[in-house]
Amino acid sequence: MDTLTLVIGNKNYSSWSLRPWLLLRQAEIPFSEIKIPLYTATAKQEILQYSANGKVPILKNGDITVWESLAICEYLAEKFPDRHLWPDAPAARALARSISMEMHAGFPNLRHHMSMNCRKFLPGKGRGPGVHEETAWPRCCHELHL
Repeated sequence: MDTLTLVIGNKNYSSWSLRPWLLLRQAEIPFSEIKIPLYTATAKQEILQYSANGKVPILKNGDITVWESLAICEYLAEKFPDRHLWPDAPAARALARSISMEMHAGFPNLRHHMSMNCRKFLPGKGRGPGVHEETAWPRCCHELHL
């Protein structure tokens, strides 16, 4: 089996880098990690050594390069079907994908008012205009059967 190499930024500040890293760790899939500090003068050039778009995360698997966190997760789900990274039932899998995609690309107001920093506790900082409407829960719990 080809070696998996995950190229990421700082997991503390890059939720996009953190996503495939967490998946690989949780699923106990062996991989090596290359961490590129994002806020340096050379970050873009370092990242361009691994991917033409100049962004992290990037997964290298032999001659295959996969970029974008959810594309990496989908690739891993296909490569390791025995790990059951998505639910087996079609309806549950569709719901899981929808929630994942929404978390990945949605919540613009929350992202604007509360950037990622796992080390800080900032009570109230993310409560800007439109955030409550985006994040009010349980807006879809009936679909989750909770």
